[in-house]
Order: sequence, then C-alpha cells, then structure tokens
Amino acid sequence: MGIRILISRPNQLGSCLSKQSMKFHTATQSHSSLKQKIKHFASAGEFEHVFDLCRAVHLSESKLDSFTLPCVLKACTTLLAFEEGLSIHAFIIKSGHECNLYPMNSLIEMYTKLGFLPDARKVFDEMPQRNLVSWNLMISGYGACGYPELALEFCGLMRSQFIALDEVGIKIILRICGSVQALRAGESIHARVFVFGLSNETTLLTAVLDMYGKCRKLDAAEQVFDEILCRDVVCWNAMITGYSKGNKPEKMLELFKNMLVENFKPSIPTMLLSIQACTQLSLLHFGKALHSYAIKNGFFPDVSIGGLLIDLYSKCGELASACSVFYGMSKRRLSLNSWSCLMNGLGMHGHGKAVLMVFFQMLKNGIDPDGICFLLILSSCSHNTGFFGYRAESFPLYGRTVLEFDQQWSIIASMVDIIGRSGCLEEALKFICKMPCRTKQRCIRSIPWGMQDPWTLGDGKSVYRFFR
Repeated sequence: MGIRILISRPNQLGSCLSKQSMKFHTATQSHSSLKQKIKHFASAGEFEHVFDLCRAVHLSESKLDSFTLPCVLKACTTLLAFEEGLSIHAFIIKSGHECNLYPMNSLIEMYTKLGFLPDARKVFDEMPQRNLVSWNLMISGYGACGYPELALEFCGLMRSQFIALDEVGIKIILRICGSVQALRAGESIHARVFVFGLSNETTLLTAVLDMYGKCRKLDAAEQVFDEILCRDVVCWNAMITGYSKGNKPEKMLELFKNMLVENFKPSIPTMLLSIQACTQLSLLHFGKALHSYAIKNGFFPDVSIGGLLIDLYSKCGELASACSVFYGMSKRRLSLNSWSCLMNGLGMHGHGKAVLMVFFQMLKNGIDPDGICFLLILSSCSHNTGFFGYRAESFPLYGRTVLEFDQQWSIIASMVDIIGRSGCLEEALKFICKMPCRTKQRCIRSIPWGMQDPWTLGDGKSVYRFFR
C-alpha cells in the first residue's frame, strides 16, 4: 500500500487499535503517566497493554510523541499488526514527525520485519535525513527477507555516497556475504576492518572468521582465528562451524580438544558438530567420551544431542547403546528425528522387524512420519526380507503411502519393491494402477527387481513385455 493512501487513516487510530477494555487508564492519570506506561510495557514485552494505553492516549485527545511512537510500532511488529502499523504511519505523517529519525527508523524496521520491503524502501527514500541506523535497517531487512543481492547493492550505494559502515553494518554485511558465499564482497569488507583500525575488535574478527568459514575459505579463516588475541566461545564455534562447512571432521575434533584444553565450555551447537564429526569418522571411543561429557555438563538429555548420539551408536554398530540413549530420553522429548535415527540404525543392521515395532510405537506416541521416515521404513521392509518378506506388516502402510506420498517416486518404488519381493504380482499391479501416468511408468521398472525367485520370474517377464 502506497504511503499517499495512508494520509486518510489518522482517524482510524482509535478504532484499529485494541478493543479490549482499558485496564490501566483512570480519569486521574496524566498524559505523561500514560506515555510512561507505554514505554514500560513495551520494554517488558507486554505489547497488548501497549495497544490499550495507546488507545487511551488517543481518546484523551493527547498525542503520541517521538519517544512513544517507536514503542507502539515495536508492538505492531511483534504482534504482526500491520493495519495498526499503517494507522500509526498515517499519524506520523499528519503530526509532522517525518523529520524525526527515531519514529521513522522504527517505521522502516516494522515494514522490513513484516516483509513489506517496497514500503520500507519508500519510507527510506522519502526521509528528509537519514543516519547509519536507517541504512543498517534496510540492509538487514533485505538480507532477512531473502534478498542478499539487494542488501549488497545497498551497501554499494552507501559507498557511492561516501557513507562509511559502522561496526553494526559491517557485521550485517559479513553475515549476508557468508550466507550467499559472496567471498569477494566479504574480502572487501574485511579490508575495511583493517582500514578503519578495527582489527583488534574480537566480535568483528569473529564475524570475518564466520564469513570465511561459510565461504569455505578455510586458510583465510584459520589466519583470522590465529590473529584473534582474546578468543571467546563464539570465536571457537565459528571456526569449528567453518571446518564443518568445509567437510573437515578431523580438524573439527582437533579444535574441539584445544577448546577444552584452554578451559572454554562448548555450547550445544559445538557439541552437535563434534558428535557429527565422530559419526563421519566412525570414532566410537571419542563419541562415548562426548556422551559422557554431555551428561556431566548438563547437555543431556537435549533432543538434538540425543538424536545424534543415537545416530552415532547405530552407525558404529552399537545398537544396545543406541537403544539405551533412546529409551533413556523422556517420550515427550523424543522428536521425529530421534525415532528416525533409531529406525535407521536398526534397518542398517538387518533388524527390519524391530524397525516396524519402533514405527508403530512412534505412531502410538502421536508422532506423524514424514516422507523420509516412510522411505526408511519401507527400505527396511524391502531389504531385510526373505522371499516372503514382511508383507503382512508392510501393508498397513499401503493406504497411507498412496494417500500422503503419491507424488514421491522413491517411496512408491519402495512400496512396489516390497510387494514384488513378496511374490504378489497382481497386488503390485493394482498398486501401480492407482498412480499418476508419469509415476506409473517409472514404477513398472521396480517390479522385475522384486521378481528374482523362479516361481515369479516368468510372470515378471510377461509384465515387463506388457508395459514396455
């Protein structure tokens, strides 16, 4: 909605804002007292009360000032109250606050966080004056809404107008460069850090390090890491994450050890990355040490850590330990990923029957499977069967597979393979006939692979000739 249209909205301020009964307003309260309460509730995060008080100020024929307007706009942003935000915008125009940076910057923040970037840009372009906060809000908004190229373009616009980035802006741009692997732009920002004499700022260097890690420029990341004199946990995490992005699990674990030697306590993301590295390298003993460390330092039972430990033990063949971790976690804490990790481990080691038992237990606990989970279960049924397979057990999934995942080729192919391995050619054909034409043609290719037994091979050949 264009800004010119907003000029007709100021009288809607009272009606658009909260209609709840005014709990905090009494006839004896002064206008300044009401405004102080607005600031108080905004800082406390009680934004519904901000709307109530704002309406009271409006009805008392007072005016919101440049200090209370940002509080109300913050409430609009947090509560996704776009209509109310438009009314406040109209009020700002009518009341002559367009020359005040504080409410205008709050308007830009509201529009960007609600995803209305054209409106934010229009506010920015029509501001009589701007400061670095205005520029940073626009750059951050473009990045957060998935337009990193526009954010970098905006940074170039700043440079063309001889406006230097501050520390906040540098961090924002570095984060965006890392997210899209814009290495050249990131290197340019790194150069500015030295030019501006900010090379001793730990937080800035950590942002540079994080950017290089995400761009997989690990040699540059290591160099920056070595230059940081006062390292903190965030710095260590950034370097470990960089090794993770660059697929260097050995380096990750080496750095994790050094981190502990220097008495830094890892965070949950650090623990997760380290456990993943152990899984990649099949380092069971190191993984057990991490498990013990997680228990002693209060990381366990975290859902994400528990899931990765189950995955580690399963892939290393320690199914008893995997089950111990799984059943040691509260059922309320078990996520779909935790169930999937256990079923995947059981399936990998030929325990198809156990996979189905865990699956039905998962359903009883109210966890709905996704496509990946279904594919895992069907693959276990298919590849852990003899000639007859788990036909009886797999067919309860038949209807649900057709209903929910009829467009996912890999799931349908696994279902056809199960039926084929069971020797039920007629049922396999009926299943395929329910598929869309494109899927149907691809499913036919799965039938001969399930017809390896001499009893069914002849039928398989005839079917192949029929659908060829």
